[in-house]
Amino acid sequence: MKPHHVIWDWNGTLVDDAWLCVEIVNELLARRGLAPITLREYSEVFGFPLMPYYQRVGFDLEREDFAAMGDEFNILYSQRRRECRLREGACEVLAALGCNGIGQSLLSASDQGSLEEMVADYGLRPHFAAVAGVNNGLGEGKIERGHRHLAALNCRGDEVLLVGDTLHDLEVAAALGGHCVLLPSGHQSRRRLVLGECAVVDGLFAVAALLGLKGDIHD
Repeated sequence: MKPHHVIWDWNGTLVDDAWLCVEIVNELLARRGLAPITLREYSEVFGFPLMPYYQRVGFDLEREDFAAMGDEFNILYSQRRRECRLREGACEVLAALGCNGIGQSLLSASDQGSLEEMVADYGLRPHFAAVAGVNNGLGEGKIERGHRHLAALNCRGDEVLLVGDTLHDLEVAAALGGHCVLLPSGHQSRRRLVLGECAVVDGLFAVAALLGLKGDIHD
């Protein structure tokens, strides 16, 4: 397929940050005297909504405030986010889609202000018609934000391909009436992603190939 518009997820999809999320979660666990998790373990338990995920890794949310924990995580992430690199092929694939007349935008469960800062940090803002985040630090409301985002783009759902890295991205795409491609990025394992009814490909160059753009870029 060659969609009219591609909606990109951000964390894990365009920026490689699963490793950092694991390090930060382990810092939070250590502060509470709890055992750390590995990246593999993380990829088997991470998901949305975030509260059950935090409970699965050992946090006692009956004794702790979930919103305060989210703030604690976000502060540490903000301090270290510039340690992350873009995923291989991000710049090339974004440029190739633009050259082929395919519109692009971002839809993320990240806080709006933080998302805009990160996209600017990597110099990617010119690729996107719009950058849409949520208005909280808890990763909530991506589906609702997606509906508003799609309306602002003036696109039909069936004209859109959402590229993400979690089963929640598939849920968002389904809610919007769009198509979806998922990439194993460390946030969720391939084993989990293939349970969804959509294509699962290894890397951004594979997304470009799926869209028939293989001849326009080099991996």
